[in-house]
Amino acid sequence: MADVFPFAGTRFNSKEHGLKLSNILAPPSDVITPDHQKELYERDKLNMVRLSNGFEAAGDDDFNNRYTRAAECYKEWKLKTYLTDEQRKCFYVYEHEFTVPGTKERKKRRGFFALVKLQDYRSGKIRAHEMTFEAAKRDRLRLLEACQVNLEPVFVLYEDEKDELGKILQEGVDAKPNEEVTTPDGDVHRLWLMHKKDPILMINQAMKNKRLYIADGHQRYETALAYRDQMRENTGRRDGRQPYDFILMYLNNASDETIQTTTLHRVLARDLGSDVDVDEVIEDLEEFFDVKEFKVDLNKIDKGADACRKHLEPKKGATTQFVMVLPTGKGYELRLKKGANVDEMIEEEFMSERVKNLDVTILHKFIIARGWIGNPEVELDENDISYCKEVEDALSLVKRRKGCVAFLLNPMSKEKILEIAENGELMPENSTYFSPKVTSGLVLRDLQVGFG
Repeated sequence: MADVFPFAGTRFNSKEHGLKLSNILAPPSDVITPDHQKELYERDKLNMVRLSNGFEAAGDDDFNNRYTRAAECYKEWKLKTYLTDEQRKCFYVYEHEFTVPGTKERKKRRGFFALVKLQDYRSGKIRAHEMTFEAAKRDRLRLLEACQVNLEPVFVLYEDEKDELGKILQEGVDAKPNEEVTTPDGDVHRLWLMHKKDPILMINQAMKNKRLYIADGHQRYETALAYRDQMRENTGRRDGRQPYDFILMYLNNASDETIQTTTLHRVLARDLGSDVDVDEVIEDLEEFFDVKEFKVDLNKIDKGADACRKHLEPKKGATTQFVMVLPTGKGYELRLKKGANVDEMIEEEFMSERVKNLDVTILHKFIIARGWIGNPEVELDENDISYCKEVEDALSLVKRRKGCVAFLLNPMSKEKILEIAENGELMPENSTYFSPKVTSGLVLRDLQVGFG
């Protein structure tokens, strides 16, 4: 099902210029906070953030903005040979060694970078699992139009229980990596160039019967689809063999136990709490939830977070549980009542029972829309919600009155996510968080290289 090919990547010329890759690599742009963005800028003049997530400036216009600056920066780096194009097409085998959060245990994850032919979702060859924000896609499209480079890969999974592809990746590369980088967080990133004909053909053939599931990068993928359609309209070339018909991906076995899923907690914007009567909200929620009030110490965030986690743990026999926290330090444990009819809570005619019963759906469609806002038809955008991986970060926003309420929820299993994707269904935006993230900067894909 998946059309996967080697490609001539673009990489930082670290050996010739003595570049310190550990200061150049960056996390994916969509998880970089403003503070981290500033720190990455200051870390190195060649840090990837200058391309993927540049600063806005006063006086920006259609001709001078962060997208045009990224394009100019990329051209300059290539002109000075800080970035150079590979002379042959390769698969790039990538190994990420990291410490499991909350432990001292070290693990390794291995997959590969490849060029993948874009497919519309309706083809069934590439599956999504969550919706995307239009503003974020417009942002990525402007960057792609300006640079004409896949700066960051889309992270996808494929099913391979026997890990046959993993064996090919292991045997198809030399023992010594072409790049080995230890980043400031202690993670080690290793990259091998696989250019041998036989393993490349084996991988290409093995992937033809596999479906790809997007784990991370839905917005980047849908941006590439929009750019492809735009270029087809502009050029009239629809043969499926043009540079814009393909995208850079990182592919990993879905059975890899090092791939972890966690959740993103929600903090609603301040103005969404201006007319809310909390007592009425609690009264409405009590129709379907057992509600238990508790104290959250917002002056000691770590202590408050521990209390929230304790109340977030599902009780025996319960499957759906949330925590709601107010700026006053009041917390509420929300536990779905046994026998609660989700169809009464969520009146969506074309939504499957599978999706309706997801925690994230119940949170968005009932607790937030009906309970907090009082309008089941409301559509929130990315400016209405802050997404936090850590409970502490969500509580900090509430404490500083950067939000009117925090909603904490439990993570979804990888198996459930793949089940949703396999059935062609979509969850709300930012429903999942796959980790560890794929770093940006090891290999880029210039649309002008390797074609024609």
